[in-house]
Amino acid sequence: MASAAGIAFTDESCANDSGCRPPAGVVGGSYSHTVQIRPGGGTAPYTYTVSSGALPPGLSLNASSGAITGTPSAAGTYTFFLDGGDACPDASSCIISPPHPPPCGGYPDVGGTCRFLHAAAQRDFTIVIQPGLRILTNSLPQGATVGAAYSATLETQLVTNLNPLTGTTPGQLTWSIVPGSGTLPPGLTLANGIISGTPTTEGAYQFKVQAELDPSRKHSQTYSLTVRQPLKIAAPKPFATSPLPTLWEVGVPFTSKLTPTGGSGTYSFTLAAGSLPTGLALAADGTVVGTPRTAGVYRATLRLSDNEGRTADYAANFGVATRLAVSTLALRPGKVGLLYRAKLATTGGLLPKKWKIKTGPLPRGIRFDRTLGLLSGTPTRPGRYRVTFEATDALKVPSTKTLVINVLP
Repeated sequence: MASAAGIAFTDESCANDSGCRPPAGVVGGSYSHTVQIRPGGGTAPYTYTVSSGALPPGLSLNASSGAITGTPSAAGTYTFFLDGGDACPDASSCIISPPHPPPCGGYPDVGGTCRFLHAAAQRDFTIVIQPGLRILTNSLPQGATVGAAYSATLETQLVTNLNPLTGTTPGQLTWSIVPGSGTLPPGLTLANGIISGTPTTEGAYQFKVQAELDPSRKHSQTYSLTVRQPLKIAAPKPFATSPLPTLWEVGVPFTSKLTPTGGSGTYSFTLAAGSLPTGLALAADGTVVGTPRTAGVYRATLRLSDNEGRTADYAANFGVATRLAVSTLALRPGKVGLLYRAKLATTGGLLPKKWKIKTGPLPRGIRFDRTLGLLSGTPTRPGRYRVTFEATDALKVPSTKTLVINVLP
């Protein structure tokens, strides 16, 4: 029994007898192609099914419209058979429209009414999926700084499979900033997949980079890059100006806070090298605090870091002296009428040092130089004189000693 008017796939991809070849796709790219049934064949609407083989992974077939859509996930050549069937499932349910009385011209006559038979077409389709180009670098390393060299390499891949992501290294690519998508920071350029240069202007920049292998395979990625001022460290007193050493003393409390500027504004200090004087500690906010317990020379590198990878160093060199002490144990006796001279001495402490007499009179005729700690003169009266001397150093650390001056007749 003959069928209705012939039903067949007639879209452009079926122009020859070697099978239908819809447009090629690329891995990771959007794909869309709609197969077509010859108008007038069979009874609309049509239903599309895959009778054998398989669509490329990531694509699906709309049974009602014949649309093949999706995102191909694996490269390869995929051949499958499509059935296109009409709406007439059997010879008893589809009446020719408009109704047509016999003779039916080859169509079945059922109870005096001409009817269609179910009509179907089957055709093999082949879709080629090419490896797709992809920029794998999703974000740029931050830390771009005015006046400092910057470089970021964008990684690419010719993707053959999305799950898992596999592929090969692509050939020569053409790189560009997509027009209208923004600009690179002044001082930076894009060449061969590398963004590099020396930024000249701080600010927040957004732009879209495109890599192209051929007209059908290109990929773009949007990036943000913030350029900031360099990190700097200010060291207030009692820190000395680096690299000069900070002079301090055993037993004297020390506290000072390093002040950061520039960078991202989120800071942290660490001890990068060397050591601080025993008894001092560095806090993450840049505070150095404590009381030195041991004299000596200490060299430490205090490193400032921000949360975008910038760093700056401060050379915290310390010279810690022993505690100031009056070291003179006794004074030699004097004699009335004879020139007297004696110099007080100290150990430890920091220059300059100053002296004063706290208690007790000096023998008459004797003077005391407060800068040199020098007793000098000619005693005029005999006696035993008990005097308390005090030395004070640059850190205002005091040390006292009570000494006796005997003046003989």
